[in-house]
Amino acid sequence: LNLEDGNSYMNLVGVTSSQDANFMRVAAGDPDNSYLVRKLEGNGTVPTIMPPTGMLPAAQITAIRDWIAAGAPEN
Repeated sequence: LNLEDGNSYMNLVGVTSSQDANFMRVAAGDPDNSYLVRKLEGNGTVPTIMPPTGMLPAAQITAIRDWIAAGAPEN
């Protein structure tokens, strides 16, 4: 997933995950069913965590969950 091409929002929110078609990459309003959150939390439902260098601090994951829960606003 290339997030540097100026289309990162359109490539992320409301788009089916290429790794698991049962999930959206980001399901606006539903962090528990967003593949991104599953990858970040490494809760055993996905094969690998993200980022590969190690888990993000809890505060950053919480901020991402909050953004998704708020409807994943573009701005």
